[in-house]
Amino acid sequence: MSKRKFILLSILKTWGISTLISIVFLIIFLSLTKEVRERPRNCDMSGLAYVFVIFWITLMSLVSLSSLFSVLKQFQKRIMTGICWFLLPVIALCYSFFAVSDGKINGQEIFVFLIMNLPWMVVWIFYYYRFISLFKY
Repeated sequence: MSKRKFILLSILKTWGISTLISIVFLIIFLSLTKEVRERPRNCDMSGLAYVFVIFWITLMSLVSLSSLFSVLKQFQKRIMTGICWFLLPVIALCYSFFAVSDGKINGQEIFVFLIMNLPWMVVWIFYYYRFISLFKY
């Protein structure tokens, strides 16, 4: 399998696996933090949370296309390969955390941030180490 094909399949697999894991964790989180009211609301906003998680993981997968730079000759060193795989996604993660939190960080926001990003990052790191071991960097 070529490097380019491996990277593209890794992006696709990372997107699928992390989306499933994040949705399951979000369902569990929303059911645990559900408020019981006498008069139920007419509209439940949890659907918006699911769409936001799917949108965010899709965006992270698009940003991870920067890992394709590691196919080029100039980026064939181990440090440069790590930068190609992680620099843009980590910048996007940090920016989103501070943009969404608006300077006010509480426990629930951190937990939702971890639900959105941690599964993607863990699976992506797994494929990065498989890439390095397969192609001997």
